[in-house]
Amino acid sequence: MDMISEAVATAGAGRAVAVRNRYAGSWTTRFPAINGAGLHIVRQGAPFLIPEHGDPVRLGPGDIVFVPQGPPHGFSSEPRPFRDLPPERVPSPDPDPYDVDFVSCCYHLDRGRAHELLTGLPDVITLRVDDPGVRGLADLLGDHAPGQHPGDDVALPAIMDLLLVRLLRICHDRQGVPPSLDPAIARVLTSIQENPGKPFSVRQLSALARMSPATFARRFTEATGETPGAHLTRRRLDQGARLLRHTDLPLAAIAERLGYATEFSFSAAFSREYGTAPGRFRRRHRDVAQG
Repeated sequence: MDMISEAVATAGAGRAVAVRNRYAGSWTTRFPAINGAGLHIVRQGAPFLIPEHGDPVRLGPGDIVFVPQGPPHGFSSEPRPFRDLPPERVPSPDPDPYDVDFVSCCYHLDRGRAHELLTGLPDVITLRVDDPGVRGLADLLGDHAPGQHPGDDVALPAIMDLLLVRLLRICHDRQGVPPSLDPAIARVLTSIQENPGKPFSVRQLSALARMSPATFARRFTEATGETPGAHLTRRRLDQGARLLRHTDLPLAAIAERLGYATEFSFSAAFSREYGTAPGRFRRRHRDVAQG
């Protein structure tokens, strides 16, 4: 699995949320910080992006605001300081007629960290995209964002996955991001992602990277911000969360797939990372989806 696919798969372990925003006249709204990645697509009008740090940015139809790390930010009908925004998002009154229409979505991770390709990007990226594929996906996202029709719970994360893939490709082609990782570390990360149930040791991973264990541990931690052991555990549990959210596999089957000796050991590790038992995690997210 390539690094962009891996980043999107990791983000997809989170809960997919989307809202449609329509405003008229003078208005402001703030999006709080989240543990995850999000984006906004302007469909009509010329709102101002209000970043937490930096100057307001005038947007137009077709512009995309990519927020790969989930920092707080906002939007407004006029340029203004971030401190003047309301403390939380102001729901769209959905006026008719409206001056501004933009759709917002995010993957909200319950626990854990975003993929290193996302954490290595700037806090907020604005893109003017002349791509029929992206425009088509933006239209689909706007159609499914209200979540009022059968199948929206399945369609929404699929559309968001495709948009995230497109945006990461565009970022790479236009701006040279995501940053290139050390090829040896990238090879190890890919192997971990493709084999979440394999009981890797640091010595095995360092051999894959063709480094001594000490050198590998240092360079891996510098590249990812985690020790190899912590990263491997998190990747396994991220995959576990994704399987719990999107499949009906029994806990024993998930535990075996992820390399845990027993269902109990998987449940204990998952509870430490996510703060809740796997079964309760699955029921909670199904209740949210059905609600």
